[in-house]
Amino acid sequence: MAKTLEELRELYGNDRGAVFHDPRLKAVADAQFGEGGRRAWPFAGVSTLLDAPYRPDIAQALVAGGRTDEIDVALIGVPMDLGVTNRAGARRGPKAVREIERIGPWNRVLGVAPLQALRFADLGDVPMRSRYDLTSCHEDIEAFYDRVVGAGLLPLSVGGDHSISRPVIAALARRHGSVGMVHIDAHADTSGVYEGAKFHHGGSFRQAVLEGA
Repeated sequence: MAKTLEELRELYGNDRGAVFHDPRLKAVADAQFGEGGRRAWPFAGVSTLLDAPYRPDIAQALVAGGRTDEIDVALIGVPMDLGVTNRAGARRGPKAVREIERIGPWNRVLGVAPLQALRFADLGDVPMRSRYDLTSCHEDIEAFYDRVVGAGLLPLSVGGDHSISRPVIAALARRHGSVGMVHIDAHADTSGVYEGAKFHHGGSFRQAVLEGA
């Protein structure tokens, strides 16, 4: 119901900075702020994806063939851009995203704070044997995601150039069958062989489709 200016002044004019009138938002804030109403400093501490707990030990256990019942969602960095045809630099993506200060966890459109309803952790970056060999990097990415997906975890990834998509999709398809995709890009990335290379960043989705993923 619309309120007059006087009513708005009466309701909100003397509020302190941390007063929440929406009970849903208050519940989110209560989970974010510690005792004394202070939030962790965004410029201090260890930077992780979405401020998640950093759990490289879970990644190590998965690589060794183990499983985990501590989390449901695995946040993973894939710092590799050997597949680019033009400008390199996407390898720095995971580190850059980890350094970003987030404004907050609240999604105003959906009215939820999804990360408060999930068990998740930043597992670190995919371990890769070589920074120079595109083929071995793709093999390592696919093997790592086989372990993650095989353990029943949902991966959320930050790359990295688009060539990392094919090994990730391949691992998902082996576990769940053929998958769908929402692809937001300036290009379709369905190119064929380019300068003798099949698995570059411009052809990842062609290969995924042809492989039945």
